[in-house]
Amino acid sequence: MEQGALSELKQKAALLPSKPGVYIMKNAQGKVIYVGKAKDIRKRVKSYFTSRDSRVQIGGLLSSLSSIDTIVTENEEQAFVLESDLIKKFKPKYNIRLKDDKAFLCVRIDLNAEWPRLELVRRTENDGAEYYGPYVYSGELYTLMELIKSVVPLRTCSDSVLYNRHRPCLEYEIKRCCAPCCRKVEREEYLRWIKTAQKLLEGKTSEVLRDLKSQMELASSEMRYEQAAVLRDRIDFLKNFTAGREIVTHGGESRDAIAVYREGSLAAATVLQVRNGRIQKAQNFALENVVGYDWEVVESIVAQYYGRVTSLPEEALLPCECENAEIILSRIKERFPDASFSLLSPKRGIKRRLVNIAKLNAEQHFKESFEADSLVSQLGALMKERFSLSQAPRRVECVDISNLQGSDTVASVVVFQDGAPEKKSYRRYRLEGQVGQPDDFESIREVMRQRVKEGGGDLPDLFVIDGGKGQLGAAMEILEKAKVEIDIIALAKEKRFFCNSKAKGVIKPERVYIPSSSHPLELKKGDIVYNFLVQLRDEAHRFAISYHRRRRSKRVFASLLDTVPGIGEVRKRRLIKAFGSVKEMRKASPTDLAKAGRMPLSIAERLSETLLGSK
Repeated sequence: MEQGALSELKQKAALLPSKPGVYIMKNAQGKVIYVGKAKDIRKRVKSYFTSRDSRVQIGGLLSSLSSIDTIVTENEEQAFVLESDLIKKFKPKYNIRLKDDKAFLCVRIDLNAEWPRLELVRRTENDGAEYYGPYVYSGELYTLMELIKSVVPLRTCSDSVLYNRHRPCLEYEIKRCCAPCCRKVEREEYLRWIKTAQKLLEGKTSEVLRDLKSQMELASSEMRYEQAAVLRDRIDFLKNFTAGREIVTHGGESRDAIAVYREGSLAAATVLQVRNGRIQKAQNFALENVVGYDWEVVESIVAQYYGRVTSLPEEALLPCECENAEIILSRIKERFPDASFSLLSPKRGIKRRLVNIAKLNAEQHFKESFEADSLVSQLGALMKERFSLSQAPRRVECVDISNLQGSDTVASVVVFQDGAPEKKSYRRYRLEGQVGQPDDFESIREVMRQRVKEGGGDLPDLFVIDGGKGQLGAAMEILEKAKVEIDIIALAKEKRFFCNSKAKGVIKPERVYIPSSSHPLELKKGDIVYNFLVQLRDEAHRFAISYHRRRRSKRVFASLLDTVPGIGEVRKRRLIKAFGSVKEMRKASPTDLAKAGRMPLSIAERLSETLLGSK
């Protein structure tokens, strides 16, 4: 940000209201980059522009900042709710979001079903069923499910199998299912087993052990020795399962310990789950672009984490005092009105020890998460230095053209974010104006024209054009006309030139053309920049060529069908839908063709002759 613009924002900050509410920071494109709450909006926003705030991440936020909007609320609680809603809506770059690679597994139990079962799902729904989880480690969950199957003989089959079986399956024979499909068990007893499974999912293993021991003693006193032996084996299995878990409290409490490890704008958070006095699991999160104070980071984690869990422990142990603890607690209790839950910040004793264990986990997760990020940073720094870029690129797009002698010309734009493909952002284009006139330069111009037009705030840090100096010039021409300032380079493939029939030839290695030099820069095989650019270009080529082949196949297919009398648009669509390609249609008999196209056999025979004659 220029000094003049910064001074202007400082002046505006002095005019903001001294009331509770939310402030919304935007970049030059009007995109929301940060949402914050405050007791006093003016005081909080002015703090960003003081030299006393030495947090390194603030510099990145201010460099992108262009305008600040505010929404005044009646009190802090309203501001807290509004901030949460706005973060969910805009997903600002500099706000903390607990991001996971995928939706974690939960256990679903529909107690309204006649014979409930334990189902593994990735999404919870408001459907009246009970949900347990989410479980970070799928291996741990499968172990727990195996334990439940060994302790209580519940069904695992689907409803369609359950209501269509007439004799028990193998699971019943090995005593791992009670065969409700054949009514081998009363529903009341089955529901008692479901409650046992629920207790195991909640970590209440001691209660289950007591119940099983009582059942075993009763069966033994009534001389039902076979059943007593089965119960004994279940007790042993449950004891072995719980024996390996470290005891951290002796009162059998259930609590979460939360900790954060932070270096600058990067952080890792851990929620250590203790159930029934034993550590069950550690759920870890990697956080980027962290701009708040430590207590703000902890508040954000607590609010988001307990906004999506399906059950609560007795308490959550925090590493520091939080200003808005009461507000957060009231929001959590809105979701769980009957729960007894508290937020504590222990200073000593076993509870502080749990927070310290959580911090050790957070520090380890930080190292594991950001080792890969350090490679991305190294790649970005090397590319910036070698190719004279204005910044280290994180989001890179590669443009590739594909055609066959000017026909069916298409283009692909693939996206790599932080060194990895982001396939949901891939684009492809049909270049209608290039029929019969193969012109790579004009094709590049057309693709860049469309991409810039679509762009807005979604343009990359760097464009990579598949080609040489001419293709680079064509792309730059469009960027200059659109007055878009984005780094751009071109990547030329390795080539071998033969001087005569006996010579091995001269190899031109992979080369990069940059706007500031008329001579290409040769890439060294095997280094990090070479590997990245070649992977990027090859992915763009793969995506373009697959699209080109699909379009060409459809065109050839359709044109062949047009030559056969009696096949109109409707029959053509039926045949294309049924066979998909000329190759597959050639394999079909006239009878199959007639059936798929719903046409007379005589027309199908003519079509078959045409197809076989076009080989």
